[in-house]
Amino acid sequence: MLSLLNPGLGQIYNGQALKGIILLIFGHILLPFLFLQGLIFYSAPLPLIALLLVIVISLGYYIGVLIDAIRHANKLGAEYELKRYNKLIVYVGAFLAVILFSLLVPSLNFDAQKIKSNYIQAYKTPSASMEPTLLIGDYILVDRRLTARNPTRGDIIVFEYPENPKKDFVKRVEAVGGDTVKIRNKELYVNNNLIRERYVVHQEPDIIPASQNPRDNFGPVTVPKDAYFVMGDNRDRTYDSRFFGFVEKSKIKGIVRQIYWSWDKVNHCVRWNRIGNKVL
Repeated sequence: MLSLLNPGLGQIYNGQALKGIILLIFGHILLPFLFLQGLIFYSAPLPLIALLLVIVISLGYYIGVLIDAIRHANKLGAEYELKRYNKLIVYVGAFLAVILFSLLVPSLNFDAQKIKSNYIQAYKTPSASMEPTLLIGDYILVDRRLTARNPTRGDIIVFEYPENPKKDFVKRVEAVGGDTVKIRNKELYVNNNLIRERYVVHQEPDIIPASQNPRDNFGPVTVPKDAYFVMGDNRDRTYDSRFFGFVEKSKIKGIVRQIYWSWDKVNHCVRWNRIGNKVL
């Protein structure tokens, strides 16, 4: 009954005071703070599917805590002797203390924007330029730690679009400072070495001469220090360094690490096989 009133109180009654307090704190502070407010992973209001996910997680938490309290009570049996703190005033006090603290949490000096700027942030893939690695409707997690501001060849990065800093682009690093890049008939060469990549696709059979367009024939150019040459995996249908030039190190926001959600808006369904996949 106490668990139905508030998850954690049942554990306190069972003699698991510390466990009960932790569950009270998690249920009233951490769970709503991390999920319902969406302070860490979302820079906009939660989409409907995310809200449904929050509801499922919350219900699962409450049911799990209730079952845990019942199971432990059954193990104790009828011979269980109440602890000194098994008093009504203790339960009420613990409940009110956690409620009061949870009301104070929003006023604490917690900068969610700092977390998104320095640790991890979520993005949605808006275009087909990185197919088949990233599909339209993939929601990705981007590592924004300082260690992720120094990508190497092959890393997929998020960066400020050079022609409009208000926009973020997602591309793959193909060359770093000091490398020489050229493209001949759709084939990429870095430092005169032919680069063959399993994730690259070409969907246009025609070859465009360099005099008309740099898509299929480009360079050679040398990448400046503290800069990167980036390209999309969907090579014939992407706007990248062949067109807008190099990406400065200072414009990099982080490295794409994982797909945490994927929605196929054409077929109106979840791509379950993509959720949780690492991005390589």
